[in-house]
Amino acid sequence: MTEARDEILRRVATAVGRDQIDAETEARLTQRLHRLARQLRPQWDDDTVERFVAKLNAAAASVAVVESAAQVAAAVHAFLRQNDIPLSLTVAPDARLDSYRWPDDIEVSRRNAIADDVTSVTAAEAGVVETGSLVLRSSPTSPTGMNFLPENHVVILRREQLVQNLEDGWTCALESGNSIPRTVNFISGPSKTADIEQTIEYGAHGPRRLHVVLLAQA
Repeated sequence: MTEARDEILRRVATAVGRDQIDAETEARLTQRLHRLARQLRPQWDDDTVERFVAKLNAAAASVAVVESAAQVAAAVHAFLRQNDIPLSLTVAPDARLDSYRWPDDIEVSRRNAIADDVTSVTAAEAGVVETGSLVLRSSPTSPTGMNFLPENHVVILRREQLVQNLEDGWTCALESGNSIPRTVNFISGPSKTADIEQTIEYGAHGPRRLHVVLLAQA
């Protein structure tokens, strides 16, 4: 398949006269890829955290803002209790989640999610204030399945990871690892659809609930 594709692309390039790129054009294209022009971006005077939380709430996500790492596990525990969710978590095998000490009454598994899991916990690469979006990058320690298989998705984010615009979110996703990720997801709320009789239904293509724990201090 790869050889056939390469042959097709070679024929197309030859047909349009671009089978070879001169050194000057190649250098110009490379420079453009690494120095993208900054486009006009929205501006606002709102408090950064308040705006981010408001955007998430407007998309039907819940948010808990905590002041210390010690409060993260308690916030997740409260979310489970308030929504009558089983006290069981599937936590991504991500080193950024190692420091959180879960209560003894919560069953914790450190692995990728499977279809039967109820609640997953992941870390985010960034939070986009402009849209209230979470930036999630796929990797061996942050499998994409964590974001979509369980009915409840808990995302832990630090205050310093908040960025202003969507473009900044892309930059964080690309720069947070040693290579371009296979998948980048921008998530702004739980999965929902209004395809049937224009009635909002949650959990159509992913989690029914999205809960963000925002750690305001390091």
